[in-house]
Amino acid sequence: MLIRYALALLPAIAALTTASSAIYTWQRRDVVGARAFFGFVSSIFIWCFFTLFEYLSTDQSTRIFFGKLQYFGISGFAVFWLVFTLQYTHNDSDLIRRKVAILMVIPLLSLIFALTDTWHGLIWQTAVLVGGRTPQLVVEHGWWFSYVMIPYNYVLLLGGVGVLLSTFFASSRLYRQQTLILLSATLIPFFFSVLYIMADVALYGMDITPLGLALSSITMHMGLFPGKLFEVSPISYRTVFLNTTEAVIFLDKNYHIVDLNPSAAQASGQDRILGKLFIDAFPDYAELLATPVLEESTKTIVLHTETTEYKEVKIRPLSGSRGRPVGLVVIIRDVTLERRRQERLHHFAYFDSLTGLCNRRQLELTGELALQSTTQGAWPVSLLYLDLNKFKAINDTYGHAIGDAVLVYAAQCIKVCVRQGDLVARIGGDEFVALLFRANREAALNTRFRILDRLETPLSIESFPCNCPLALVLLAIHRMEMIYSLS
Repeated sequence: MLIRYALALLPAIAALTTASSAIYTWQRRDVVGARAFFGFVSSIFIWCFFTLFEYLSTDQSTRIFFGKLQYFGISGFAVFWLVFTLQYTHNDSDLIRRKVAILMVIPLLSLIFALTDTWHGLIWQTAVLVGGRTPQLVVEHGWWFSYVMIPYNYVLLLGGVGVLLSTFFASSRLYRQQTLILLSATLIPFFFSVLYIMADVALYGMDITPLGLALSSITMHMGLFPGKLFEVSPISYRTVFLNTTEAVIFLDKNYHIVDLNPSAAQASGQDRILGKLFIDAFPDYAELLATPVLEESTKTIVLHTETTEYKEVKIRPLSGSRGRPVGLVVIIRDVTLERRRQERLHHFAYFDSLTGLCNRRQLELTGELALQSTTQGAWPVSLLYLDLNKFKAINDTYGHAIGDAVLVYAAQCIKVCVRQGDLVARIGGDEFVALLFRANREAALNTRFRILDRLETPLSIESFPCNCPLALVLLAIHRMEMIYSLS
């Protein structure tokens, strides 16, 4: 009798530890995988709880009653386990509710068959209580239990183990500790269950599966807190590889594609490119592998399609054991938006937003280089200065929209009158400068006369509110001077 009560502590311990684990998990139910894990430990709790009462019962009918109630936990725990491992390792992208519902069909049928077993014997063909100091309920299982329910549960358990193993080899040390805890918690009761069902091993009349569940529950309970399970969850390198927006391609030593992520497959625009040469699958980047790649390098490739695209390509050699080269990894990142943003910032920094001419900063930078070339005996450089006097009167009389049109007009007049390569800048509100390269005083004066003639061209602006032509207003206020000519 003492041995019997001592052995009853095993399912009691298992029930207590799984109950505390269930409470701990439910408090963190918003974490990925927590709800499925709650279902798993709750199922084990139900199994162990009714196992305790079954083992302590002394008559056959009571034992059979509590044995059937165990199936509320036995039938579905493997499904919860598989769903948990898929969610915990972030491999549940295709795991929708409909698929989970399909997985639960056999467990629900098993539960129904267990509760109605006296009518058909699909779970227990016979159940006889054998007396002695430690009475044992000897059960001969039916075909549903032996050929459907148990194989199904084992397949799901092994599936979860496989998912965890793949994560174990692709995770960092912290996540490996977590995964190892979960693997141990799964394999222990699995081993004991196989001994009981396949080898008919019992412990003083008790199913030894609860013993495995007790050890498993203690393992999980001890691992939940120091292992920080549900505080942080692992994201495998494979998950990052598949979900990154950058195109990642792995090549062997002969530049054949051995693996690539969806972003790379989409960038190639081809089907079934595994095994192809990189230059055949990505011809736009063929020049990158024209020479052997001995060290990491980063280059920018310009693709001229419907719009100009910029791709930053990083190539890194891969080494295996003992530092032997095994291939390359090519990472292609679209930097078009970054380039365009940089171009816009550069334009704002060095060009006038109204006229499109260079601003004072660009003039100063270019002027310094021009003066240096002049002092070194190169071609002469001349500078023309245009100031629109009394320009404020136009803004005050006709509004800033007309004033802006006058400034744009003046900028166009100067721009078309200088040569290609000369620099025209707006350095103030109504002040312009033309920097003429390889131009002596005579060439500068000729350019000055061309600009004056151009300014005499009548300017008409739609809906201009003034009775007099704008050209007359403009010619009345403009003044142009040549400040100096270096020759």
